[in-house]
Amino acid sequence: MQLQIHRQNIRLDQGQFEEIERRMMFALDQFESWVVDATVYVEDVNGNKGGIDKSCRVLVNLRSGKTIKVEDIDAELMAAVARAADRLSNVVGREIEKKRAH
Repeated sequence: MQLQIHRQNIRLDQGQFEEIERRMMFALDQFESWVVDATVYVEDVNGNKGGIDKSCRVLVNLRSGKTIKVEDIDAELMAAVARAADRLSNVVGREIEKKRAH
């Protein structure tokens, strides 16, 4: 599985980058045989204005051809990343269960 991380209007230090990568890989690891690739987009929506504006959007392409999108926004980037990773694991798991049921 290939994982890409893109950022916009936000700085990521090496520790943050590695934490995002770790959380997303952990969320998807159990579904590795079903996932083609995942792309994470982190962004500071309002720039320097502050507020609840740190966005984490994840797109996952499954072998079935379906694309799953999950997004979360928070004042703290890593909180948005954590919630998006948790949601991602749940959504991908449900989608795979639907495929297995058919």
